[in-house]
Amino acid sequence: MAVASACAPPSSPRASPARVSFTAGSRSSALPSASRARPAPVVLILMENHSYGQIAGNASAPYLNGFAHRGTLFTNMNAVSHPSLPNYLAITSGSTLGCTSDACPPRSFGATNLFHQLGVAGRTWRSWVESMPGRCVLQDASPYAVRHNPAAYYRDLFPTGCPRNDDPYPRTLPRRLSDLTFVTPNLCHDMHGCSVATGDTWLRAHVPPLLALGAIVVITFDEGEGSNHIFCAARGPGLGHGVRRGAVFTHYGLLGGIERHLGLRRLGRAATARPVPL
Repeated sequence: MAVASACAPPSSPRASPARVSFTAGSRSSALPSASRARPAPVVLILMENHSYGQIAGNASAPYLNGFAHRGTLFTNMNAVSHPSLPNYLAITSGSTLGCTSDACPPRSFGATNLFHQLGVAGRTWRSWVESMPGRCVLQDASPYAVRHNPAAYYRDLFPTGCPRNDDPYPRTLPRRLSDLTFVTPNLCHDMHGCSVATGDTWLRAHVPPLLALGAIVVITFDEGEGSNHIFCAARGPGLGHGVRRGAVFTHYGLLGGIERHLGLRRLGRAATARPVPL
């Protein structure tokens, strides 16, 4: 989103209980990570600038809707701000850090963040940023937008973390994924500058190989158009098939859910937000 604006808190309709439309072979999506010897790796894919109603049931997004149908759809997920960058910061630090526009400079925030947490805990992370012309690039190079690359904004990821782990999207996937992979499609494939169908086609090509590597793949949007009610769905080990969760979640809860799954302390507002069950 190119224009910063004030954002009222998202509406909070009464949460509805989970409904499972397929029972055979379903497993609880609230399986605690402590019961796993090693938590499944998480891949978080952030798309751009579409509200829930622009994606759910849209015939131009058959893959994304099928992905949700085969996994868990969070029907009341909400972004926390406008424009893009504050939401990327919220998802990775538990705060918008006072940033109210897309113009906040890279390497400017001293806050503890998910990437740093993972390193301290001895876990691994990668950012895969499509069309970024090198590692940890700190300026726009269209169709790469630095504002969609949160690892570039945290001072504690320099001089080593970001340059080492923030990569262009790989041509060949590794045999084993990091504990967390943060995926940023380019400005066309994230639906920011191109159609919903274009983004859906990109997801169809890139998500199945990630699932085949045993990942929990979460696909959501940074913000909505007007309303910040956004689409969010997840598939992978331990998640049910055909599950719809109507509870109110936010980007803070998404961060909290990832942290809980990976055995990390919940940062900032993630500590009090309802965690997204992964």
